[in-house]
Amino acid sequence: MRGRDIGGRARVVVQARLWLSAVLALAAPLALAQHQAYNLPAQVPAQQLEPLEQQRRQLFERLLIEPGDTDASFAYAVLSTQLGDYEAAIATYERLLIQHPNTARIQLELAAVYFRLGALVQARQLFEQVLQRPDTPDNVRLRVNGYLAAIAEQRRQQGGFSGRLSVGLRTESNANAAPDIGSIELNGLPFELAPEARAASDQSAQLGLSLRHRQPFAGSAHLLDVAFQAASSQYRELDRIDNQVAELRVGPDFSLQAAGLRQGRLWTSAVVAQSWLDGSRYQRSHGVSSGLRWAVARQSMLQVGLDWRQEDYTPAPEFASARDYSGQRWRSSALFSQQAADNWQWLGGLHWEQRNARTGWETYREPRLQLGISHRHRSPLGPGKQPWTSALSVQQAWRRHQAPMPAIDAVRSQRSQEQLLQWVSTVPLNPATQLQLYAGWRRVDSNYDLRDYINRYAGVSLAYQF
Repeated sequence: MRGRDIGGRARVVVQARLWLSAVLALAAPLALAQHQAYNLPAQVPAQQLEPLEQQRRQLFERLLIEPGDTDASFAYAVLSTQLGDYEAAIATYERLLIQHPNTARIQLELAAVYFRLGALVQARQLFEQVLQRPDTPDNVRLRVNGYLAAIAEQRRQQGGFSGRLSVGLRTESNANAAPDIGSIELNGLPFELAPEARAASDQSAQLGLSLRHRQPFAGSAHLLDVAFQAASSQYRELDRIDNQVAELRVGPDFSLQAAGLRQGRLWTSAVVAQSWLDGSRYQRSHGVSSGLRWAVARQSMLQVGLDWRQEDYTPAPEFASARDYSGQRWRSSALFSQQAADNWQWLGGLHWEQRNARTGWETYREPRLQLGISHRHRSPLGPGKQPWTSALSVQQAWRRHQAPMPAIDAVRSQRSQEQLLQWVSTVPLNPATQLQLYAGWRRVDSNYDLRDYINRYAGVSLAYQF
């Protein structure tokens, strides 16, 4: 009887860990996205303001004498942009376009100024004119596509309905996140693991759906945000770990521009979720999620978040011990992203998770560090193609449980470390469709043999945004 209980608990541990892993893995390729401050100019240091302003006055005096001087006009517009006088820059570029119609460089700079002012319609029209020109160089196309991606994201943030549908295939060396050994020690005694509790490779089909509606309050910048997400993983052989999850979020999203926080937003959402494992209801949860995001500098974004959930596990009878996981879960995070150059971005984050479960051995604390770098680059398929985005991310986590699990070790509580390395490449097929290729390596090293595992995975997904 004892052997069957341990074997059943081993399977439950694997199933619960796998469900969370699968959900995170489906969302992982989107984790390192370009933020809204993409392609903004470098901030002018305070000590340079006066010399640059003096140069601009000299150029203005020169233009009063020679209004047709193209070089002086262009230099004046560039300095006006650097100094934040966008109205003067726009007027100058518009005059230059009258003198030199259909000039790509002038169209590009004028579109960039409209973008910084938030005139997204005018900016997009000019950017698309630049892309339609056959003589536009690849490096300019790369820059323009960066702007267009940021415009599309800002328009989604301002309100209206949007969505994303993705389908994909994934292969894993350890699909059930189990130890790759035949036996483990339980309280110093050897125990043979059941076949279904050992590491097994498999392939799966992935399906994801995101729907979102952002409704402005009486024409203001404040919004009512309603979001629904669902994901499914169907395995070829290990059908006992097939899983699905659905989540609904509803709450206000406030603009903090009036408070002086550039691109600042504060949101709070009520959250309800339900998951299924092997065709049966597995977990339901409800809670509150809040966050704050703002551009701390022209090329930097900071986001902090706090999430609380009440989780109730309702497994099938054969996995009844999973009810021990029921309880409250707290998550907090702080993410900082920096645009290092036109097409480079790095990200650093600190996460904290605490679960207060029904039993002490399933109660734990876990800090996690995250680092990532993203690069938008030319397509290797040839000139004129849409640019690709490649991202590399690394995570390190430490987990410590509150009490020993009597069935495994009556003295030592579980302690583990996790490392995650992931690469993602995003290939735009058209403005609404993307192909994502990804690969990763995940390792959990624990003083409980049952929790040790390594998983190598790779996959491809096709996503359509609307």
